[in-house]
Amino acid sequence: MKVPVGALAAILVLSLGVWTFFYLSPGAPLDASETAVVVGISAGIVLLSRFIWGRIRGSRRGDDRT
Repeated sequence: MKVPVGALAAILVLSLGVWTFFYLSPGAPLDASETAVVVGISAGIVLLSRFIWGRIRGSRRGDDRT
């Protein structure tokens, strides 16, 4: 699956934001496995949002043609 550069940038920004939050909060920073989970969840959120946005825009385009 080829992911556009904008989606990769969104995943990176979201992941770094969450990681920074946990790094600066009291307690231990995230370890490698927890960081992988954060990146995976961030990727899921971005890709699901992109899919939903595409479905919404696709249905609007379909309404214009009829």
